[in-house]
Amino acid sequence: MQWWVFIVSCLLLQASSGNDLFYPYGRGKGDVSAPINDDGSSPEIPISTLFPFFDHQHDHLIVNTNGVISFLSTVSTFTPDPFPLDGDRRLVAAFWGDVDTRKGGVVLYRESTDPVILKRASLEIRTYFPKFFRFQATWVFIATWDHVAFYGCTNCEKRNTFQEVLITNGQHSFTIFNYGDIEWTTGTASGGDAESGLGGTPAQVGFNAGDGKVFYVVNASRTPDIINITYMSNINIPGKFAFRIDSAQIGNGGCSSTGTLTIAPRYGPMLGGQYLVVGGPCINPNDDIQIKYSPMMTSFPCQHMSSYSAVCITPMFNTTGDIQVTLSIENSNAEVHHHRGIYTIVNPAIFNSTVRRHLPHEWFSGRQYNISWDPLAFELKESNRIHIHLFALKEHGYNDLKWEKTILHENIEKEVSLFALNLQSDGHLAAIRVTSAVQTDVAIPERGLWTDIFAVVPSHQQSRQFCYNWIRTELRLPPVPTDDTPPCPCTLQQALMDTVRYQPDPDCNSVTRSRDADLNCLYRANARHCVRLSEPGLRGKDNVCCYGTSGNLLDSRVEEGGTLQRYHYLGGRDAVPYVTNLYYDVLPFLHCCRYFGPVSDRGKRGVSLYSECQDYIRFRNISSCYNYVPPRPAGARGDPHLKTLDGLEYSFNGVGEFHFILSKNASFESQIRFERAKNTQGGLVDASVCTAFVAEVTNSTDRVEVRLNPIRTADVIINSHAQDFTDVSWLRYRGVSVLNMPKSSDNSTTRDILVMFSELGVTFRVLANKEVLNVMPIIDKKRLEGKLSGLLGDFDGEPGNDLRLPNGTILDSNTTEETIYRIYNSAWRITRSESLFSYPVGKNYSDYNGAQQRSFVPMFKASLLSSASPEERELCGNNTDCLFDFNVTGSRVIAIATRAFSVELEEAEDAAVIVLSCPILPSTTHGIWVANNTMENATAVFYCNMGYRQLRSCGKPICRNGIWQNLQRCSCEEIPTVSPSSTIQTGQATPLSTTPKDNAQLLRSISSLSDKIQMMWITMGTGVLFIVVVVLITSLVICFKTGSRGRYADHDKHTVSSSRSSSNPRRLPRSHDSIMTKTSHVSSNNTGNSRGGLPRYDVYDNRAFAVSEAGPRSAEHPSGRHQPYGVLY
Repeated sequence: MQWWVFIVSCLLLQASSGNDLFYPYGRGKGDVSAPINDDGSSPEIPISTLFPFFDHQHDHLIVNTNGVISFLSTVSTFTPDPFPLDGDRRLVAAFWGDVDTRKGGVVLYRESTDPVILKRASLEIRTYFPKFFRFQATWVFIATWDHVAFYGCTNCEKRNTFQEVLITNGQHSFTIFNYGDIEWTTGTASGGDAESGLGGTPAQVGFNAGDGKVFYVVNASRTPDIINITYMSNINIPGKFAFRIDSAQIGNGGCSSTGTLTIAPRYGPMLGGQYLVVGGPCINPNDDIQIKYSPMMTSFPCQHMSSYSAVCITPMFNTTGDIQVTLSIENSNAEVHHHRGIYTIVNPAIFNSTVRRHLPHEWFSGRQYNISWDPLAFELKESNRIHIHLFALKEHGYNDLKWEKTILHENIEKEVSLFALNLQSDGHLAAIRVTSAVQTDVAIPERGLWTDIFAVVPSHQQSRQFCYNWIRTELRLPPVPTDDTPPCPCTLQQALMDTVRYQPDPDCNSVTRSRDADLNCLYRANARHCVRLSEPGLRGKDNVCCYGTSGNLLDSRVEEGGTLQRYHYLGGRDAVPYVTNLYYDVLPFLHCCRYFGPVSDRGKRGVSLYSECQDYIRFRNISSCYNYVPPRPAGARGDPHLKTLDGLEYSFNGVGEFHFILSKNASFESQIRFERAKNTQGGLVDASVCTAFVAEVTNSTDRVEVRLNPIRTADVIINSHAQDFTDVSWLRYRGVSVLNMPKSSDNSTTRDILVMFSELGVTFRVLANKEVLNVMPIIDKKRLEGKLSGLLGDFDGEPGNDLRLPNGTILDSNTTEETIYRIYNSAWRITRSESLFSYPVGKNYSDYNGAQQRSFVPMFKASLLSSASPEERELCGNNTDCLFDFNVTGSRVIAIATRAFSVELEEAEDAAVIVLSCPILPSTTHGIWVANNTMENATAVFYCNMGYRQLRSCGKPICRNGIWQNLQRCSCEEIPTVSPSSTIQTGQATPLSTTPKDNAQLLRSISSLSDKIQMMWITMGTGVLFIVVVVLITSLVICFKTGSRGRYADHDKHTVSSSRSSSNPRRLPRSHDSIMTKTSHVSSNNTGNSRGGLPRYDVYDNRAFAVSEAGPRSAEHPSGRHQPYGVLY
């Protein structure tokens, strides 16, 4: 950090030494001189990048003599008109006054990509705007008015020197105003004195959008005080101003005593260690700075970075979503000021890993693997060396999970491109952190970059031990509820469309790219795409549905697909987000199925399956699409062509804001905005397009708006605040989540956004380009059928009555477009009080629904289609909506978007057709039915588990009309064999149990004891024999327990000692990094915690740690008995 503070200090020092605060200028620096003139300008200057200003992109600019840079036209006015100005006078005024270079001085300018200039600009923006601490300038434009005189001066000794610097990275843009000698304010033509250059109408400093509404001025503008601008500043550096100017509202740099807290990055990982730059309030070097992340009770120290910001490091969390952050600043007078902001903790499933594991498929403890990281990451600043830590997740009792940290490697060169680490872990789940070797205050959490959370592959014996322990626990837990689980979509096409009840699985999907390609579907090897419940189901459960290359739902009994899950990856009252699901749902599959033993056919008839894997399926249940009813799509595209939820197509070319979808009890509403379209020259045409839509569930959800933006294509606005998706693609809000789908290519200007009201059963898919929004609502039939109204009809299954007015009147479905337009233009237009929209700066309801908008008359489709040109036919084919849009707008962008959306809507409608399917064929004792799918005409074949064979031929049942026909009862018998030795996956040969029935069979015997007792009473003749059998089995269990306890204990000792001796990882003292992930019912005795489901924090040796953190100890068994963890019972 010292290097940054030093550079910033140098910049501030320069700012106090006259013109040293200026960027280098002059002909010797490559500057071009503007013509010597009065009220003139430079030629129009093409620039090498698009420059964002007031939410518009510009590819040229003009340097005007009178102290102004303009973008659309020259500025020759010598007396500064008061802002706001209309007539497209879009300009930046560093000092708008009556400059006359004929009387003296020169105007110089140049654009620059010189690395030295870019570095200086980047550092200044990072300093004055802490939110942009990672800003990298890619282009700078420097304009300098050097010792310029004013019009009408007599001796012309009064001169002004000032500079305007434009800076951008292509997305965000800033300007810096530097002022040297300012000796005059007014020319004589503006009422100024010829000797002093004062009086009259003084100069103006600020910005104007050119629409007559949006502007910003420095307070002293057009007043005599503007002469003192060399002593003014918005960043506490006299004679220097900094502004952010790309958005619709100008933003000030710097800080203030009551500054609003800014936190950057705004989003961060649940595992913590993130480098945060916190700004807003002014901070003195000797201030004591503390940060608290609610609901934690502990505050953590931060480090002073500059007068504008501090650096804080996040601790490890066990929750996700928005939390309140409080920054407390205590000055030298012991006065404490609190500043609050919001920080979002991101679920590990959707947070991109910043340390990459190479070849990540299976990582075995005791082997060597490669990792890589970004050496320029801010978390690794201030040291050339790093440490590598391993965090292993350990179970200390059911649902009592804790991270334990060891050091794998120390003092590694930070700049290495690839590092081979020695993986040593006795945990089943782990994550690796690369940590800066910089020494910090012991109370500050350690900064670092993380890998994904991954499964550590153990030996076969350890996998079996984990599997048996898991089965033992599951036998004592209530079963995962299945009654209210929505069926899976039957096909991949349906799964991609149904974002109402399901959403893409972050760990395995083909659309979101939330994972690196080599991490996608890591634990579902046969899947191409998976979906899971959008919200946790009954008692926090989840349902995962996976699809293979054929596009059909995978049968998880024979392929690695989806199942019911006890815990949802989003977390909940009894679950830490992602972690609990991984440990209690994903790991059991891996250990009972994938890692259980070497897969071999053993030369016998039957599939290569372990009975323990079928036990896993028995506890988690296979995913099924039986009785699946898909949701229904609708759409609004192009020059609005609408398709209702019942399938009626019509066009409504209104201009204004209208009720899109409205529930009959008014609890849910979506509104849509149509504005006049523009041709390629920017002129208005007789057509309209969608530019925004908004939706909310009244008093239940946040309000979500999607609005076109010329720079960012489209903005997602939550409760009137635009959201930044730079670092994340998936954000959850109150009652609604937003998924920003990845671009099809890096240079693509289109956006694909999903807005999901899962609890209601409504999703909006928004396809946006810079000229139009196309919107596809997807509605759950079961919840909302027959309960809606608005432009998209009543959703009652009858398209003939969809042209229904708010008063209940129904227009004939053959009504002409002109009639629909005339009636709907007023009938479905929202009122001012009904509007859910937020409005851009300077605009309100009347700007979109005024008399001009209401009187607009569009071009209708029928009058144009007969005259389609060959070019239009080539572009659109037979798509009449595309033909019309191209004809009336002349925009290929709009036309192509209309055609593409039509294809998307057709595919969604195909997916909305109910697919007739049969139920999953149940497994039998030691056997399963394997079907190619469960849809019409599917067939099935019966297989026995590994080590078993069929008693007789079973035939092939076929699915017809939702029923399996020709279904026969089949059974299997055990193949007498001697269990062979098994080779452990680490390469060491270890003998396994050679008992005739494995441990899982013993567990099943115990679990079915009550059934056998009931059978004893029913079958009195065999009662005595049955009791003898039970006694024998119980004896075997006791013997096994006695032997296995010692055997596993010895093995664990050997494993731990050997792993420690191989790499000598040492266990570290308790710290923030050893935070327990114990859930609410475990830590409910914590009276100091304000929120259930979060860990308790105490302070030990000035570090926060979890109270229950400890080394390996006896775990509390679900039955209440204390039993050593890791021993099979």
